[in-house]
Amino acid sequence: MRTHREYLRKQLANKTFAREFEREKKRLRIAYDIHTARERLGLTQQALAQKAGVTQQMVSRIETASTANMAHGSVCKIAAALGMEVGLVSKDR
Repeated sequence: MRTHREYLRKQLANKTFAREFEREKKRLRIAYDIHTARERLGLTQQALAQKAGVTQQMVSRIETASTANMAHGSVCKIAAALGMEVGLVSKDR
């Protein structure tokens, strides 16, 4: 029986799959970071939305990574409301 890692390694050999996999991984990382920061601060999605000047639905869509294209401006507004910044991270980390 193959392991998940073996299966994933095989799938990642496909360039299209690998590109989409990395894109999804980044979206999920943003979703996780925003969700955990909001909870750590004790904010509801509605309270964060008001503080950031976006809708509660936008916060929800970003936190669940259910929007295909997260608007950079919305992510930046939400990050600022959480006392965070949006930036670049080295792939070597």
